[in-house]
Amino acid sequence: MAEATDQKNYRITLYIDTPKPLLRPFKDFTKHNQIESLLTSNSLDPVAITGHAFIGLTDKNGKEERWGYTCKEPRLFKAICGMSGEMEKEDHNSPYNEAIIWNISKEQYLAANKVIEELKENPGTYKLFEKNCASVATSILKAADVPDIPEGKMGLSPYGLALKKRVMLAQRRAETIKFKIRNTLNSLFGKEKAPNAALLDSLRSKPVPVPINNAMKAFKEDRKNNRTSPLDFNRVIASISNIRSAK
Repeated sequence: MAEATDQKNYRITLYIDTPKPLLRPFKDFTKHNQIESLLTSNSLDPVAITGHAFIGLTDKNGKEERWGYTCKEPRLFKAICGMSGEMEKEDHNSPYNEAIIWNISKEQYLAANKVIEELKENPGTYKLFEKNCASVATSILKAADVPDIPEGKMGLSPYGLALKKRVMLAQRRAETIKFKIRNTLNSLFGKEKAPNAALLDSLRSKPVPVPINNAMKAFKEDRKNNRTSPLDFNRVIASISNIRSAK
């Protein structure tokens, strides 16, 4: 029984610090440090232009660690040509606007963690258009063998990752609408309605895209409380399904 309970806690989360052009103007409060950097630095920070992506791994105890691939000196033109990379531990000040959550097994958790450890030991060369935060995050997801990973060019930048998440969110919301329409028709014609649990179970069985308002609220709470914590899975499911109790 304990082993079965532990398995439910393992998760891998793709966090996306969304490129500013993909966000509504004046609605993003996470980028203040990057804006300050642009105003005070003599060179452009590529993160301020490209966005960022990193991975969160949640263990059997519900404890999450976040890791992202970056370059040692955030200089745009050097990053394009290639410079020393590193795996950096992300903390409560690491901004994100969107995310995707996968429930995984212990074996998947260990496979993803192995890749992170290898990258910490040998990070290789960071190249903005080849080996960057998004491509490395995608490679960790592939190692974990999770479904519906961003493929091809979509997995090469935070732009692609954000668009993939939004397509995924539209699919989950469409599933919710179809479920509710079907139940409404069943009720009108005297047929038995499907329980809400059927929809919730279906949403939980797939990768869970985190709406922008959920993600930014969670980031704000973490920064305020000076800590990091995994995204509230049930809160996200409730937001997508519009069913108050998603436990």
